[in-house]
Amino acid sequence: MRLTTRDLRVLRDVALSHALTRDQLIKLGYFGSVTRANTRLRELGREGLVHRLQTPFFNQSIYTVGHKATEVVGERIAKILRRRSPSPRFLQHALLVTDTRIALLSKDGGTWHFEQQLWRQLSSGNQVRPDGLLVSLGATFVELDMGHVDPKKFRTKLLNYQELALSGQCSNLYGFDRFSLTTVTSGKTRARHLNRLTPSDAGYEHKVQTFAEVGVILSNPWS
Repeated sequence: MRLTTRDLRVLRDVALSHALTRDQLIKLGYFGSVTRANTRLRELGREGLVHRLQTPFFNQSIYTVGHKATEVVGERIAKILRRRSPSPRFLQHALLVTDTRIALLSKDGGTWHFEQQLWRQLSSGNQVRPDGLLVSLGATFVELDMGHVDPKKFRTKLLNYQELALSGQCSNLYGFDRFSLTTVTSGKTRARHLNRLTPSDAGYEHKVQTFAEVGVILSNPWS
């Protein structure tokens, strides 16, 4: 089977996104129709490049990379794949990150950087691990909150971003000096609570929005 440039882009995106649905692949612009998407994904599946995951926890098929994808996605991404073990909550989070990515890009344009490309360790030993980065008119880190994270742990995340903003390390670690943070969460009450956790002298703008405000429809297919 001859792999096209689009095939390689699809495989890389599926790998870095952890998992994608057919509809997400269409919305991301890889396929122009359901028929074309189904046909090519089926062909990639026969070659062991994608794996169709059918789970009782979701109401449609989910595509992950197959065992042969490590041969074509590059060694750095291949290393990530070898230590990955998706759970239902992991998959739910991954798919919501992509839905958020699609919504933000449709609104603001720009380029998206994936979670695994963004992990950084600060000089203090603390870590910054965003769910994504949108680079448009400026740089905006994106965090998703599904309501499961303890507020103390979320506060720690915000303090790590504060360290990144005020310590002067951002330019060396990411290549830009200033950034904002957008947190997308489940509801307005949770959003208000998370917003109150922002340090008063954070050094960055923190916007907390609900999935509905961003444009992500939570159909709650998980059971």
